[in-house]
Amino acid sequence: MKLTKSHLTSLLLALTVITGVGACSTIDDGSYVEPIRLYEKIEGKWVLNSLIQTDETNAKNMTLTNELNFDTFVLSLNRDQNGQPTTFSVEGTAPELLPLQGVWTLDNPFTKSDGTAVQLLLKGKGDSQRLTITTVSGNSQTLEFKLLRTVSGKPFVSYTYNLMQSEK
Repeated sequence: MKLTKSHLTSLLLALTVITGVGACSTIDDGSYVEPIRLYEKIEGKWVLNSLIQTDETNAKNMTLTNELNFDTFVLSLNRDQNGQPTTFSVEGTAPELLPLQGVWTLDNPFTKSDGTAVQLLLKGKGDSQRLTITTVSGNSQTLEFKLLRTVSGKPFVSYTYNLMQSEK
């Protein structure tokens, strides 16, 4: 049997219809689930793993982890029953670089698509800090953020807190 152009056209049309009908699926893909927000990943009690001070003018680092009681630093970030950030508290006898208690939030609840870092905002009574999150909890259960100090808009020192999640 010799295939003609009209036979080929009919065959292609039949294949297209069969493929289209076969692509329709009645498989249940499950119900809608809210996306995971960064609030869920950083909520909880965090203990200091390390603290590095960096002189931003000459990029010299100094480890402060075991100095000035920084090894007692604990940060608790709480959420309400709807998953929204609420209060925070800082415990320990380390020097007060951050407000000791207040409310917290993130400038964006998701990883930013433009690649810029999410900011953790700690608002205490009359004092607030904007911290740059550099590492977010995942399988490693770590949180890292950077506190940058400036004078006249120019950075002069930063503190990089590396924390690990405490047992709940």
